[in-house]
Amino acid sequence: MPTKLHSQANSKIQQLNCKAAVLSFFVLSAPFLLVSSANAYLQYAPNDHVAEEVSEHPFRILPHSDHYAFAIDSDFFKPIFTGGDNSNYYRYDYYHGNGYWMSIRAEFKPVSKATINLKLNLTHGSSSNGPTYLAEVIPMAGFTYEESLLGFDITTRLSDIGRQTVGIGLFIEDKETDGGYIMFKRDEFVGKVMVDGTGSYRLDGGVIATDVSFWKGLVGGVLFVQETETPFHPPALMATLYSKHEWPSGIGYGAEMGIDINSWAGMAFVKYEDTWNHFHFWLKPQARYYGPRILGDLPGKVSQNYISYDQNDKPFTNIMDIFPFGDNVVTLSSQLNAEYVFNSFYRIYAETEAVNYQYKGKGKIQELFYRSGIKFFPFKSREDNFGFLVGNKYLIASTAVSPDSSSRTYSLPNMVDFENKPLFMNQLYFMINFQSKF
Repeated sequence: MPTKLHSQANSKIQQLNCKAAVLSFFVLSAPFLLVSSANAYLQYAPNDHVAEEVSEHPFRILPHSDHYAFAIDSDFFKPIFTGGDNSNYYRYDYYHGNGYWMSIRAEFKPVSKATINLKLNLTHGSSSNGPTYLAEVIPMAGFTYEESLLGFDITTRLSDIGRQTVGIGLFIEDKETDGGYIMFKRDEFVGKVMVDGTGSYRLDGGVIATDVSFWKGLVGGVLFVQETETPFHPPALMATLYSKHEWPSGIGYGAEMGIDINSWAGMAFVKYEDTWNHFHFWLKPQARYYGPRILGDLPGKVSQNYISYDQNDKPFTNIMDIFPFGDNVVTLSSQLNAEYVFNSFYRIYAETEAVNYQYKGKGKIQELFYRSGIKFFPFKSREDNFGFLVGNKYLIASTAVSPDSSSRTYSLPNMVDFENKPLFMNQLYFMINFQSKF
């Protein structure tokens, strides 16, 4: 099976090839595409600090106090697929609509130092499945304890610890994690030990990562062990050094380099964010390199351990979208998101990502992903909105079958996708939706 999956990944490289002319079009048409704070999809809802979030947003109208807080984020959607090699994908996609995704969060603080969080993700991907068939309730719970000792502010978190990034994301970036961490803060020092109950790149195994930084990340280092319970991948010890900083002007950078016993890897990015009157934009070009046999035989054998609807806010440039096709790769990419606010009722936006992955001896992936559309906010001072978008960046891991398959089977949001594929595919589609937060 691993050999078959690796062959599928190699063939997928050729399927995803995009002509350089498309990237040229992106450069020439960038001013038109600039049109991110009005996001195409509902943003990931963290399962912590709910009380602070509710207090900062007056549109959150559910009850809250010093001891409890509640929040609900919902998205009702209907995508429409058009043309292309994957045009029949809607037959098998869990989220082919009309459907919904709803995150219900509750936070309880019985005492000042202890917090309990509960998050229920409710989803029904399509009414084609009847009123209840394939409807899912996905529970997540976390416990936080805070203490001060010897001049350090100490935070301990167990179970659902949310999206985790180690360093600046060379090996682990924005990964939904269940396990635990303990974090020490003092002045501009931060030390954190994180345990991921899965292998981060696969369901089997686990990861123990230590991340230490000074001066808000200006200098930092990571040491972690990635072990699996499979014969093809023995435990791997990784070490990285990194630096990151953001200035009040909206300019920031990040750089990280890491090694293991086989090879080395590195990444660097710059980003710039600004607002001019009604126009807001965000730009992030970056480059990465992963050497041959980095992390041993793991590249080409990854699994997506969390494939839910709220993954749609992630970029394609992530190790979990790079490793399915292998290692020994140089990646160049640029994200450009922008929004124009006409008034309190209407906004237009675009989210674009150009990628160029060069795999030595295997080929290349060149893609221009985009999502752009318009949002209508019918209620002043609230975030509820009706939206229409056109895009080609679609969540591939929501289904476990190939587009030409006649088998109607699914990877449900609470299942693991073992097919060694990235999170997103290039598929043109339109979507109408209604988002609400309260």
